[in-house]
Amino acid sequence: MLFSTLVIAMTAIVLILMAAWFFSPALRRWMEEPKYRMLRQEDRFEARRADPQDPSTAPARSASPPPSRSSPM
Repeated sequence: MLFSTLVIAMTAIVLILMAAWFFSPALRRWMEEPKYRMLRQEDRFEARRADPQDPSTAPARSASPPPSRSSPM
């Protein structure tokens, strides 16, 4: 009985978080920000590694901003 209760409770928590992520763009941005922060740091690291004297030599790949922040085309 206890195991079933735990499984049901965890399933409910996961479903609630998935629904919140799907229906709340602000929560989605907040949850995905660490990924974009890490990509920006990696780009800066690669740019310094390529040429420590010239930071404008950034690698070809660049982290795009989160989808909700991009301007409409």
